[in-house]
Amino acid sequence: MRQNKKTLKENFSHAVTSFKKKDYKNAEFICYKVLSIDSNHIDSISLLATIFALKKNFLKAKEFMEKALEIQPNHPGHLCNLATTHKELGNLKEAVSVYEKALKINPDHVNSNYNLGLIFFSLRKLEIAKNYLKKTVKLQNNYANAYLSLGNTHADLKETNDAMSCYKRAIEINPKLGSAHNNIGLLYRDLNDFENAIKSYKESLKLNPQHANSYHNLGVAYKETAQFEKSIECHQMAIKYEPENLLHYHFLFELKEDILDIPIKSKIENILKKKNHLKINQVYGNFLLAKYERNAKSYENELSHLIKAHDNFYILNQKKFDSSVKYFFDGVLKLRQLSRLENNANKSDIELKPIFIVGVPRCGSTLVERIITSGNKFIPLGEETGVLGHFLPSKLSEKKSLNFGPASDLRKDLFSIYSKKNLVHKKYDYTFTDKSLDNFFYLELIKDIYPKAKIVNCKRDTLASIMSIFQNNLTVLAWTHNLDNIFKYFDNYFKIIEKFSKEYPKMIYHLDYDKLVKNPKEESKKLMDFCDVPWDTKCLEFYKRKDLFSKTASNIQIRQAIYKSSSDKYLPYKNLLYKYGRNYSWFNK
Repeated sequence: MRQNKKTLKENFSHAVTSFKKKDYKNAEFICYKVLSIDSNHIDSISLLATIFALKKNFLKAKEFMEKALEIQPNHPGHLCNLATTHKELGNLKEAVSVYEKALKINPDHVNSNYNLGLIFFSLRKLEIAKNYLKKTVKLQNNYANAYLSLGNTHADLKETNDAMSCYKRAIEINPKLGSAHNNIGLLYRDLNDFENAIKSYKESLKLNPQHANSYHNLGVAYKETAQFEKSIECHQMAIKYEPENLLHYHFLFELKEDILDIPIKSKIENILKKKNHLKINQVYGNFLLAKYERNAKSYENELSHLIKAHDNFYILNQKKFDSSVKYFFDGVLKLRQLSRLENNANKSDIELKPIFIVGVPRCGSTLVERIITSGNKFIPLGEETGVLGHFLPSKLSEKKSLNFGPASDLRKDLFSIYSKKNLVHKKYDYTFTDKSLDNFFYLELIKDIYPKAKIVNCKRDTLASIMSIFQNNLTVLAWTHNLDNIFKYFDNYFKIIEKFSKEYPKMIYHLDYDKLVKNPKEESKKLMDFCDVPWDTKCLEFYKRKDLFSKTASNIQIRQAIYKSSSDKYLPYKNLLYKYGRNYSWFNK
């Protein structure tokens, strides 16, 4: 008997040695040999579960973990491993249940806390994810990947400083963690600090010279700062390391339209035929094929490809997008109708004079913002800050009430947020632009929070805006990936703007994009007069600015002077969109 135990111990020791050498086949063979002698040898059972997990055979791994739990039913490690097999098999509900069972036995089990954090992050339950990941790093403060994941959660919650701290801590622990440098670059980009964003992406590439995603992000940063040749080189490098990722071809096309030749089209079609191609290819492959059809004036086929592209993009982001769509078609309307604000005056408040530019996407708002901020009087440019859209619903959630409380308190909080974005300065008379187009939902609140605010509503031909939205991939706007939602969103926009304009006509200026491009001097003068900003010729020479950046879909167009464009090119789509727009009077004018 003693000899038997010694043999088992020696055999298992050989299995572990083989496992460490990544000779999984031999390790597996030895474990089965051990189990032929002792069918309940727990270490062999656990090791086999690990081997099968590494080989991506999660059903077999699950089988062995369940056997391990029959022998040691209250072992938190076994429970954690079983939960992980459920997670990998897509059974998230069961995985959560088993992880939680492990934590009941040992609340400080690191991997169970960490994996629960990852699951809730994937489910977009970010506050819950944050709590589990915070506990993970508290239990094990040298866990680089946990800090990285916590940083990602903070970043998605717009908690930029906390995200930055987590990424930097991850790098302290593991200086070779290139993804942390890459993600710091994304934070700097959000802060419009392109110099540090570019440095961070380059640092990531030093650590991993074949990291296609870092090349992609670096290419985007170069494009947004008008360094187009460098951007092209980066996207070409991304293609070199991921030749079958059609996202890279899509971004390269935006800079170099001549890549869409016949061989590339054949390549796209061949990639899409493969059963195991990247899911993202269904998105960008169809966007690219839509461009071919548009060039051939085959508009019905173009629309078909666009619908496929958007449907697939929505599916890839469904958990996040479902909640966003619900907010824009339910939550924000309730916020408008039911929320209350105590409109008190506080003499100590600094009176900000923001210029809010609202409208629907692809309405010419980027051009308008550049005109306003390019004159002799310097005005900080905010672009799409997303400040109100994030802060206001978060505030109500935090208060668990529909009463915002005193307006002075909101002013103070918002002053701090806008200041962190480097938009609030005494020397610029506390004036800045915020081009978060969906701020039209908050017009009544803006009126009370900022009595000296100016609101510019950008109008463009409706058909042109709708098709321009659908021909682009506005990645973060969930409602733009479905034509029914686009029409519904436009309808809400028209109703809200009409109501506010009737009640407060002096507070809002309606700028017609088509009039602006036909008569830029006269129309821009009217615009600047409304904004109480002096007009000069520099307003129309924005494209000459060396400090010009843009993260919008118009970032290439604004590098040139205003040019006349015709909305007539969208007329072929009118009949194709009739079934979506037939119930809306504004579409059938």
